[in-house]
Amino acid sequence: MALEKLKSKLKIINFYLFYEVLVNFGVGIFVFSFSTLMAQVFKLTEMVINKGFGLGDTVKFLGFLIPSLLMFVIPMALLLGILIALGRMCADGEIIALKASGVSLSQIYRPILVVSVMAFLISNFFTLYLGPKANLSLKRLVFDIARTKAEVGIKERVFNSDFEGLMLYVNRVPPSGGKLEGVIVSDTRQTKEPSTIVAKEGYLISNPEKLEVTLQLKNGSLHRLNPKDKSYQKIDFATYNLKLNLQEEATGKTGLEKKRKEMSVTELWHLSQKYKGNPRKYYPALTDLHSRFAIPFACLVFGALAVPLGIFLPRTGRAYGFVISLLVILIYYILFSLGENLGNLGVIHPMVAMWFPNLFFFLLAIYFFQKTKAESSIVVLEKLAWYLEIIKSKIHYFLEGAKPEDEDSLASIIWDINNATKEGLMLRLGISEKKAEAIIYYRESHGGIKEINELKKVRGINEKTFNQIKENLLG
Repeated sequence: MALEKLKSKLKIINFYLFYEVLVNFGVGIFVFSFSTLMAQVFKLTEMVINKGFGLGDTVKFLGFLIPSLLMFVIPMALLLGILIALGRMCADGEIIALKASGVSLSQIYRPILVVSVMAFLISNFFTLYLGPKANLSLKRLVFDIARTKAEVGIKERVFNSDFEGLMLYVNRVPPSGGKLEGVIVSDTRQTKEPSTIVAKEGYLISNPEKLEVTLQLKNGSLHRLNPKDKSYQKIDFATYNLKLNLQEEATGKTGLEKKRKEMSVTELWHLSQKYKGNPRKYYPALTDLHSRFAIPFACLVFGALAVPLGIFLPRTGRAYGFVISLLVILIYYILFSLGENLGNLGVIHPMVAMWFPNLFFFLLAIYFFQKTKAESSIVVLEKLAWYLEIIKSKIHYFLEGAKPEDEDSLASIIWDINNATKEGLMLRLGISEKKAEAIIYYRESHGGIKEINELKKVRGINEKTFNQIKENLLG
């Protein structure tokens, strides 16, 4: 009967934790996606003004852009969601209540693992399947708009400079469209030998598959002047094809082949095998291939790491979770970017370069998990929390003129003294091991410390030591 009640309680607790983390995970996705999209506002505004983007095209642009953003946003949002959820529960005393009820750290982790696996699967879907397709569709969208602008933008007896390195003049554009009469082109792409092309007629031919537009000129001549030897060259032609750099004009990129970020996993694998004898192309292709699998796996790593981080230092609540998540994300993506560069150059094998950040944080998660499970001190986190408290106190004082001795600050300090480990007391109060043991013995035998002045009653703490402790606590 007791076992059945315990199972029933665990189901309720599991659902509660699952729901709490899932909600914060969703909020994290929204926050990070919105922040990332805000960075694209100026680029999008430029496209609306200069590239002819309408409302429908803008919505499509954002729709194609979001999958590539979510590949990185999902792991970050998961870490933030777990830390905020656990931080809030710890600050409200819920985690302590769960531990007192016999719920272990492993049991707390189970519903969080479920959310982590969900995030892992969703991230895989975006990274391996939807992301590359969206990137290619985005490229085609920009091309189609640029092509339409090129066709519509060519007007009679007006010099058109929309194409990089080319100046286009058309004497007549028939109403039926498709044909240009009396075409003059100034081509300055080869700066050493600029040329002028004159043709009776021309046609704009688009190739959506290769994402290129060709201006086919007929019955004309090419005039080229060499400034060095002052020579003049004239070439008559029946047909002359001139490629227009729409892709570069629209997106700032050259080349009509599929980029690696637009390729599927299979295409990346074949590309890496194709260039196996060419290190300059082989290593970047293999690096991209491994990164497709390494990025989603970060969800599982962050899920394991966030549990001990969220539970270890409960007093700072949501603020602690937000700061810690940013620090972890910053370190992870510094390692990831460094590994990507080294992998592309072949200094380190791409597999090692791309999987090292996951391995590093996974081992760190195991270490923190064991420490938290044994309720041992983690000096690095203790120091970090201490500095965060000092920064928080200074900011609070600067903004509101609040003094560290305010009621909320004192309550937080007393909470620290009653819950800190021996090592934590030594670090926080700046006292010896014996004095820390004396404080622990006093708080256990007296049901906790109610106010700071009560520390004077602890054996071995005189007036001088008390003043030193107070100075350390109140900064």
